[in-house]
Amino acid sequence: MNRRVRRSVVVLGVAASLLLGLTSIRVAADLAAAAAPPPAPPISLQTLKDQLTAEQDRAAGLQQQLEDLLDVTDQLTAVLDATQVQVADDGLTAAELQDRLKAAKSKLAVVNGLLEKAKARLAALGAATAGLSAGGGSSGKGGGGGGGSAAATATPKPPATGFSLSLTLAGGGVKATWSTCSVSNFYGYALVRSTDREIHYPPEDKDTLVTQISSNGTTTYTDGAAPSGTPTYRLYCLTRAGGETRVGTTTSSVQITVP
Repeated sequence: MNRRVRRSVVVLGVAASLLLGLTSIRVAADLAAAAAPPPAPPISLQTLKDQLTAEQDRAAGLQQQLEDLLDVTDQLTAVLDATQVQVADDGLTAAELQDRLKAAKSKLAVVNGLLEKAKARLAALGAATAGLSAGGGSSGKGGGGGGGSAAATATPKPPATGFSLSLTLAGGGVKATWSTCSVSNFYGYALVRSTDREIHYPPEDKDTLVTQISSNGTTTYTDGAAPSGTPTYRLYCLTRAGGETRVGTTTSSVQITVP
């Protein structure tokens, strides 16, 4: 009895093993089939030819673009070479050209300044008379050239009655105060300072034009640049008619001691 049972158990074990083996093989086959890539769709030879032609056309287009870029590069290189040759021939850099331009502008500004000064000087000389200092005892240089020249041009009028100049030390300089000038065609006042007793307008040698005022209502001015010593001052009353500036009248020369 026991022998039969053992045989039955052995037979059942072998059958179970065979069944389990077959099941494992079937599962493995199903898994392998699921993991395999899907089959590629069939491609015809004409499709491959068409794709190859498209790629060839694309490559040709890219080649043409590359050749165009190379042409542009060659043109830019030629222009750069020509520019370098020009700079080498001129022997000048951009900085040197800029420096020369600045120097030329500076010289032009100096020339323009000299021209403006020359114009102002000519205008002042044309407006002045040969005997500007005749009315105030300052004819040392103007009268030394002969009386004929003074007679040929209008001489300044003597100091007008009531037109006077006074000087005081105030405000860190010499304060000049004067009375109103009553003349026709009034153009302005010109205050002139001299380190000697000879005063001229337009200023000469040791003369200095302290200020020129166009308002007839202004009757005071402080000369903050007065030198130490005993400078002499005179105020000129200017007129203008027919485009010409003249000395209408003057004050007497006034001296003051500046410490």
